[in-house]
Amino acid sequence: MYKRIISFICPPKRLVAFLLFLSACAANPDTKAHEATDAFLTAYFTVDFERLIPLCATDSELKSDMERNARALGWTPQQTDDNQQERQQALKRRLADLADYNYRIDHVQLNHTKDSAFVSYSIFTPELPDGIASRLTLIKEKEDWRVAKLL
Repeated sequence: MYKRIISFICPPKRLVAFLLFLSACAANPDTKAHEATDAFLTAYFTVDFERLIPLCATDSELKSDMERNARALGWTPQQTDDNQQERQQALKRRLADLADYNYRIDHVQLNHTKDSAFVSYSIFTPELPDGIASRLTLIKEKEDWRVAKLL
């Protein structure tokens, strides 16, 4: 009799472990920060300014630098003229060496208030097959993670 009451009040260990696992997975800030980093680095290494610039923190120096670099390379937001595709292809040809870059996100470390994070990642190229370590910082703007700085 007591065993039934105890098992009702204290669910089996497996159920508790499963529930803890599910609660840890739900809306995990680490996961969201990881996804934002992945989206940024993918856009960065594919020279996709249209996706890259909105992933930068609103008032950051990084966003200003990316906009300035984009303009210097002939890209302007929402181009509507007939030469847009031609310019985009020329830009990709000029930056074709970036196509050989790969990256791996190594670690996401949230601060204690969970509104900023440091991300460690590695960049791999044909010249650097062992990779080179790099870092960036993320900040939370409203509910979205944005890249504030490349370190």
